[in-house]
Amino acid sequence: MIRFLTIEEFKASVGLDELSQVAGYGNLNDPAGRTLAIDKIEEAIAFSEELLIGYARARYPVIETLTAETTPPVVKGHISDVARYRLRSRPGAQGQADETVRKRHDDALAFWKLVAKGEAELPIGGEPINGEAGGSKVEAIIPPSRVPHILKGW
Repeated sequence: MIRFLTIEEFKASVGLDELSQVAGYGNLNDPAGRTLAIDKIEEAIAFSEELLIGYARARYPVIETLTAETTPPVVKGHISDVARYRLRSRPGAQGQADETVRKRHDDALAFWKLVAKGEAELPIGGEPINGEAGGSKVEAIIPPSRVPHILKGW
């Protein structure tokens, strides 16, 4: 189920020509004769979104409630990069993931890993857990003061 990135947004991000090439069927020589395989596109987007949720859920429980309208553009861009790579690297599309597509995919995953470690933040509503990565809430363990015991009797 697609939650964060609509097919129309993905189409605008990737481009209709490229999308027709990697997720289309019909006459290869006539763009008007190509039809998009919506199920393949939805599967790639859903996979990317679930991957992001897996990395971010522990720090951002609010991610479960995001919709396509509330998801920030940078998050949509990362999901688009991972979905694009997934479509291009399918067994039937061998060698279609060029260096730019691969780098954008790897950069998105590297960022998500930093989010999971608490070294980067997602620009979504809700507080990061435990004040990590610049959150406004910080928790600390401070031992009890020894001063009252030392000054007892003075």
